[in-house]
Amino acid sequence: MTQTVLITGVSAGLGAAFAGHYLAEGADVLGCSRRRPEQFREAEGFHFEPIDLSDLDGITGGLSRLCAGVDRCDLVILNAGILSPFGDMREARLEECQHVLNVNLWANKVLLDWLLSQIPVVTQVVAISSGAGIHGNRGWNAYAISKAALNMLIRLYAAETPATHFTAVAPGPVETAMQEYLCQLPGEERFPTLASLKQRRHTDQMPRPEVLAPRLASLFTEARQRVPSGEFIDIRRLPW
Repeated sequence: MTQTVLITGVSAGLGAAFAGHYLAEGADVLGCSRRRPEQFREAEGFHFEPIDLSDLDGITGGLSRLCAGVDRCDLVILNAGILSPFGDMREARLEECQHVLNVNLWANKVLLDWLLSQIPVVTQVVAISSGAGIHGNRGWNAYAISKAALNMLIRLYAAETPATHFTAVAPGPVETAMQEYLCQLPGEERFPTLASLKQRRHTDQMPRPEVLAPRLASLFTEARQRVPSGEFIDIRRLPW
């Protein structure tokens, strides 16, 4: 049976790498993002709908079009997310914080509520989280809050939905546009994590998305057997 995989944030970075991996595996991929990924325009098995996750009211209409005729989703990867302007919490504007929370947290609630009510079988949900939501390092402000809350969101849905396996997965640093932004920021003593990221860049400690995606895909498969539903997993500290 052909696997059906839904991926958010599919236009670039890790989301695009996931799409490429699962298409190569012969899966049907349901992708959404603000921009269409041109590299998959002619790909057999790729289905796309433009959805802006910051527009919470518009998400369900886009999902209805994307998932028309779909009665089973083997894997949902909640990958889309945005970074807040890096800096101290007291410097963060409330409007910016709310925007980050809408995209990284509340959009995923809207997505899950629709999928779990409209798709008869949803086998597995993986939310792409971050160590920032655990460590609370200075500078990550609303992004860290959104990922900590996302971890709890996943735990709560797992408790409510035993037929679906849920995990929140931190992939570690990935060579994406987010790291491009972070590594170009001026180094400051108050933000030691920036120096750490700059040291890891262009090394195997910060892999490119297409290198990391297959490893994460294998982790997702193993997680269903090895990890209780609702758990947070950091790929750098696997429990097996």
